[in-house]
Amino acid sequence: MKRLLGGTVGVLIAALVPASAVAQAFPAKPVRLVVAFAPGGATDTFSRVTAAEMSKSLGQQVLVENRPGAGTTIAAEFIAKSPPDGYTLLFTDLSTHAITPSIYPKLAYHPLRDFVAVAPVSSSPLIMVAHPSVGVKSARELIALAKKHPGITCGNAGIGTVTHMASEKFRMRAGIDLTPVNYKGGATSTISLLTGEIALIVTTIPAALEYVRAKRLVAIGLTAEKRSALLPDVPALGETVKGVEAAVIAGVLAPAATPRAVIARLNAEFARAVDSPKAREIFAVNGAEAMKTSPEAMQRSLEEDVRTWAEVVKATGVKLQ
Repeated sequence: MKRLLGGTVGVLIAALVPASAVAQAFPAKPVRLVVAFAPGGATDTFSRVTAAEMSKSLGQQVLVENRPGAGTTIAAEFIAKSPPDGYTLLFTDLSTHAITPSIYPKLAYHPLRDFVAVAPVSSSPLIMVAHPSVGVKSARELIALAKKHPGITCGNAGIGTVTHMASEKFRMRAGIDLTPVNYKGGATSTISLLTGEIALIVTTIPAALEYVRAKRLVAIGLTAEKRSALLPDVPALGETVKGVEAAVIAGVLAPAATPRAVIARLNAEFARAVDSPKAREIFAVNGAEAMKTSPEAMQRSLEEDVRTWAEVVKATGVKLQ
């Protein structure tokens, strides 16, 4: 009886430990940041500068581990099945994470139920660029040309990627017919555009910026409501067509059931990291802006993105196994 009572009291005492104490005890060992992309890309770069800054303030090393493949689903499945203790986190493009459940009907995880939002890191709009031979310099001119000549080719980084869905979103909202050309990676689509094999691509700002500045490609517009400070002369597509916003949103997710006190601690640490001069410098070079918000607000945004992208995916009829 004494042993039973002692155990019961121990459980009660543990339950009464305040959340602040849990947060203060975390972390007791290194934190692993699993990146859903291969090394070298913008998302990977953002993860590394963020991890370096967090290692300074968290009291433990934040280690980056790349697990690319299958449209970010390999890394996401790994995290979904990891212990919910805050020591193994997913660093990914939240837009792609929101798209995957509509693209892959047999996912081994649920993008919302199996994860909890930790913190956003950065946001960067995509850019639509054209080969000079197309002869258009704005979204308005492109729409007029597409209505006269349906089926203009538009490349992207791959089926189901945010670049693919962003171009489909623009096509739908503008009421035009574009022919998607799906590549395996953004670099390949850029090469095809430079050689004139296709007319347009939707890609990341860093992938197109040097070619736009060298006048080898023509910037049609950013997939945003407002212009970017990095490209103030490039209009936003939203100035001509409403509802075409799409961005690469780097953010962090944890396995569902991770303690709220741990999530709160991590959120504060990521907010501090993205505010650092080094992180902001890296973001700016890549056409991104630092993001800070609460886990709750981030979770709501992710839920809304899942619904929005599901509508776009349904309209395209795209499915992958």
